[in-house]
Amino acid sequence: MSDEKARGPARSRRSFLARSLGASAAAVPALALAGSRKAAAASHRRLTGIQAELINEVLNDEQQHVPILQNLLDDEDNPLPVPIRRPPGFNLSRLRQPNLMAFLETAAVFENTGSGLYHGALLNVTQTLEYFPTAAGLAAVEARHASWLNSLLDEPLVEDFAPVESPIPQEIVLSRVAEFVTDHRATFPSFDTTTSSDANNFRILDFVLFLEYIESKFYEINVPLFAASPD
Repeated sequence: MSDEKARGPARSRRSFLARSLGASAAAVPALALAGSRKAAAASHRRLTGIQAELINEVLNDEQQHVPILQNLLDDEDNPLPVPIRRPPGFNLSRLRQPNLMAFLETAAVFENTGSGLYHGALLNVTQTLEYFPTAAGLAAVEARHASWLNSLLDEPLVEDFAPVESPIPQEIVLSRVAEFVTDHRATFPSFDTTTSSDANNFRILDFVLFLEYIESKFYEINVPLFAASPD
């Protein structure tokens, strides 16, 4: 048997997208290459004009989400063994996308996943002025990012034109981002979906920070490659 056959088929950079789209009924819209805007994206190498401005806005939002969450975790009542987790080890070869279409599709998966996670997590965040308004605001921004990217790909703003977005379980979220980091799965965060408490608030913030680290790095790498610099 040849070495190539022994190793099995090589993993595609788009395997994350393929797995994500079939992960669950709550998964993001199927992003098939069809439609005028998809064809336009496929024929171009970089976003320009207002689209370039907006993807840079997404980058800036994701970069600002990280310190916002870190500040909330920087609390003397935080019971986590590591109050503010460090960024994970990044799998840069997976994060870097090969072309504009792959970038837009993967960005849409990230944002739809983030939106679904936030909306699920809101069910377990205690409704106090200390955490809930920020969590709700972050959820709204993720949803706006997702809808814009979906529209670029000629997809519904919300899957199946649903009037209410379905939450995405944390297990599915972690399965979608696992290949973008080199850390062992045992180090991944989790939170309790059966209770609302101050301690669980910090576990939710820790989970979301982990995701935001990855999203921020994804855009940091790819936006300069596939979008014109803002004026």
